[in-house]
Amino acid sequence: METRLKFALIAALTAVVGCSGKMEPSSIEDASSDALAKEVAQATPVAQANPVPDLYSDGFTKLIKTANYRFEVENVHKASDAIEVAIRRHNAFLSSSDLRLDNPILESKMTIRVPNEQFNDLLKEIDLEARFVNFRDIKTEDVSKQFVDLESRLRSKREVEQRYMEILRKKAGTIEELLKAEEQIGDLHEEIEATISRINYLKDEVRYSTINLEIYQQVQQAVAGTDPSTLDEMKNALASGWKGLIGVTTAVLYLWPLIVLGGAGLLIARLVRRKHRVQV
Repeated sequence: METRLKFALIAALTAVVGCSGKMEPSSIEDASSDALAKEVAQATPVAQANPVPDLYSDGFTKLIKTANYRFEVENVHKASDAIEVAIRRHNAFLSSSDLRLDNPILESKMTIRVPNEQFNDLLKEIDLEARFVNFRDIKTEDVSKQFVDLESRLRSKREVEQRYMEILRKKAGTIEELLKAEEQIGDLHEEIEATISRINYLKDEVRYSTINLEIYQQVQQAVAGTDPSTLDEMKNALASGWKGLIGVTTAVLYLWPLIVLGGAGLLIARLVRRKHRVQV
């Protein structure tokens, strides 16, 4: 009985091996291709349903806010200290600061970068320091379209770069074509870096608004008193005497007609007196 079972198993295995041996290589290749096609077909809808997220656009409006503000204060130093406290309170920072005296104006210029959502609140606190406002200009620029254009350009350049990289990996083409592909990849890489740099700059400008602030006060500059030396006094006296002499001489020159007439009158008066004495 056991011997019959062994023969039956051997016959069955022989039949299976014989059938599998009759399968042609082309049938195996066709089966593999069909399986690969099914796998790609199944993967494609998934890729469409879950697109790669855009790293540079959140779908919201991109606004760049800039304020140009100038006003007079009671005291520049005290106002600057108060404004710096407000800057720290609103998570902002000073990009630049300049203090100078152009007699009689003491002026402080500041460039403030403040988070976009706290822009208006910081301006309200700065308003409290104003004594007289010269100007307060606020500009808003919508750069959403620039973001869309830059992102589209960046994707296109990266796709072209990938195609050239594929040519180099496969080494498909002549040596001249491969060298040309390397050159194109270098140019594309520079353009991609420039586009990314521009996007990052716009992101920073959107994230942080700018306040160009100018505050000033009218000052009275005291002149320090000094005791003049004796030599200085002598110099001043000589200078004053010389100026007086020139003034007198100038006055005489202006009055010469009166002097001539007065002299002539005195001469006539003397002659008349002498003639009167002789007759007596």
